[in-house]
Formats: sequence, structure tokens, C-alpha cells
Amino acid sequence: MYANAYAQNYRQIDLAAEVEQATPHRLVAMLFEGFLAHVAKAKYATEAGQYELKARNVDFAMNILVGLKGGLNKEASPELGERLYELYDYCERRLLDASARRDLAGFDEVDGLIRQIKEAWDAIEPQVAAKQATALAG
Repeated sequence: MYANAYAQNYRQIDLAAEVEQATPHRLVAMLFEGFLAHVAKAKYATEAGQYELKARNVDFAMNILVGLKGGLNKEASPELGERLYELYDYCERRLLDASARRDLAGFDEVDGLIRQIKEAWDAIEPQVAAKQATALAG
């Protein structure tokens, strides 16, 4: 019992340290990672008949989508910002529907959609890092 509590505290401390040192690009990547982890846990909980656990993980995933929508910079690229907003909004609706219907395919669908966005986000990381290094050097 105590070991589990200590392990949880250490994970929280590690996460807090990572967030504190993360670049804005990395913070968004962490949101994607968290979303994917919670959707996977919700799907597993659904398969196992653990509906309270499913609901908690769907709630976490929904909150992450709200955060992703709120963090969009529509001024930098209005069309891209609007499309991402619509995608995140669709994922919210689909996730709620999948949860209510215990629809495993719905969990897979939102996982696949966000995974594609995460892969694109991860692919631009070197360019973002180079741009930041240039800005710091200049």
C-alpha cells in the first residue's frame, strides 16, 4: 500500500519537473501523449467492465481536448486553427458517444485521429528547436 503511494508521488514529482522544464512544443506533445494514454486506459476499462475507471479516463481525455482547443493560435494560421478546433470538437463528441455506447471502435477512431496529429507535431520538433536556437543566439 505504501509503496504504491510513494510510486505515485514520485511520478507526480517527475511529471512536475518535466512540465517545468518543457518547451511550449514539448508541453503540447505531452498533452497528446496524455490523451492517448487515457483513451487506451478507457478502452481497456471498457473491455474489462470497469466502467467507473472508463469514465474517469474519458473525463481526463476530454479535459485534454478542451486544453488543446484552448491553446490553438488561430491568428498564426486561421485555416489550420479552425480545422484543428473542428477535429478536437469531433473527437470530444465521438469520445462521449464511444463511452456511452461502450463502443471500442470509437476509442480506436479518436486514438487514430489524435495519433496522426501527434505524429505531425513530433515531426516538426527539429524545425521548432532550430528556430528557438536561432532566436536565442540572435
